[in-house]
Amino acid sequence: MIGKKRHTLRNVSILILSLLMLTAGIGCVYADSLLNRINYAEGEDSSQATGSLFENESGGEADNAKAGVLGGLYHDDAITNILLLGVDNYQANDTGRSDSMMLVSVDTRHKKIKLTSFMRDLYVAIPGIGNNRLNAAYSLAGGKIKGAQSVVRTLESNFGADIDRYVIIDNDAFNKIIDRLGGVKITLTAAEAKLVNQYSGDPRRNLTAGTFTLSGAQAHYYSRIRAIGDDFERTERQRKVFSSIVDSLKGSSLPTIYSALADTMYLITTNMTKAEILSMASNSLTYLNYPISQDRIPGDNEYTSETVMLGGTGADVLVPNLDKCKEDIAKFIFEDDIPSKTYQNAG
Repeated sequence: MIGKKRHTLRNVSILILSLLMLTAGIGCVYADSLLNRINYAEGEDSSQATGSLFENESGGEADNAKAGVLGGLYHDDAITNILLLGVDNYQANDTGRSDSMMLVSVDTRHKKIKLTSFMRDLYVAIPGIGNNRLNAAYSLAGGKIKGAQSVVRTLESNFGADIDRYVIIDNDAFNKIIDRLGGVKITLTAAEAKLVNQYSGDPRRNLTAGTFTLSGAQAHYYSRIRAIGDDFERTERQRKVFSSIVDSLKGSSLPTIYSALADTMYLITTNMTKAEILSMASNSLTYLNYPISQDRIPGDNEYTSETVMLGGTGADVLVPNLDKCKEDIAKFIFEDDIPSKTYQNAG
């Protein structure tokens, strides 16, 4: 029984940490204690999340899961879309901005984990706010929960894929989780290594071109580098860090994982319920063995670079070709099984 509980806690811990980056039995008191530290968006209207999450995650059930167009959005019961929002709320009393926005698709139909990064400088229509940069959907909505809801509505209305749940990661969580795990392996270019040495705040300044185990501060700065290339490369770095964290978790000891979670769960806010997290955790080791594929929106030839007036000044933005972007997301997440019929929820 003890062995089963330890296995359960490990599954829960690995799952949550994997979902938090960029991140199973109900009777486990330790898992329950950790999950109680999360900030849950209780009482939120989560009508956009249809059906019970993860109810079709196993083999044959996934094959029989329904897929269709729900409220004008592509939806598949065998695919759970969770939006990760990395918030740079490092200033006191600052709601922050959604510095990174990544959709994690747990695809049990095709047995894959899919990461879709959304560029923060996308110029889109934000419901209730108007045309602006995508990251303004969070910062202008008036609060953490309202900010996450605003980003979900904006992504759904512009790009057409149903988003089931969201997870908000405060700025401080990033460094703590990675340091508790003993760092993450990242392959650096010479230019990236130079910047990390100079600006990460880590006292070690011996990085060169090659593969190194980065500390939390180093990996955090690496994920935010803007001086090299463009924001496309920046989102690619974020996806690399996410993938490296998954690899690190697979080999981490239970005490290491527990310590990381205990130090950081209070920095997490989600509209997932505890029961949903436990349900997903029961299959987390299976999910973590799925191959990880990556995409970004907009892709090449799916946008134009323009200057628009925002707040009385000119701002450089990416104006997406919405038709191409919608097609890109649909093909990436749903592959050859793009829903076409109107979805009827039997529940």
